[in-house]
Amino acid sequence: MVLILAYGNSLRRDDGAGFVLGDVVERMLSEAGLEVMRIDSHQLEPELALDISGEKISAVLFIDARALPETPGDNNLRVQFHRVVSTENASSGMGHHMNPQTLLAYSLFLFKKEPPAWLVTVPGTDFDHGEGLSETARTAINSAPEILTELIRLLLVR
Repeated sequence: MVLILAYGNSLRRDDGAGFVLGDVVERMLSEAGLEVMRIDSHQLEPELALDISGEKISAVLFIDARALPETPGDNNLRVQFHRVVSTENASSGMGHHMNPQTLLAYSLFLFKKEPPAWLVTVPGTDFDHGEGLSETARTAINSAPEILTELIRLLLVR
């Protein structure tokens, strides 16, 4: 089973793009015949380590928005994914917010399980208060299926 952890804030425009992309990824995985469990959250929280370590979980996809640099290249305007692994010097930071590497480290340390994981990101340009996505985020999400085909292939061979 693939665990999708989509996170962000839909009231901060493009920060909610992870939820929209989560819908696309969930549909694509289901159509490919993979069993999916999805959790939407405002941020990654330590409690999610328990879900990651679930007996049926074979892979984890962290889905979030990413802010574009001042002068983005063409590749930055698309959905991107890369493999993430736990980090030995994981830091929980202050409060409840953490990154995927730290959450994987919690799962490994507490529950002795670290499934393969990827961070999937949507480019964003507008993180102001409000709802709806920028043209940049919408365009990236619309072209996501062709980009995510490789990720789904990787998940299918597991």
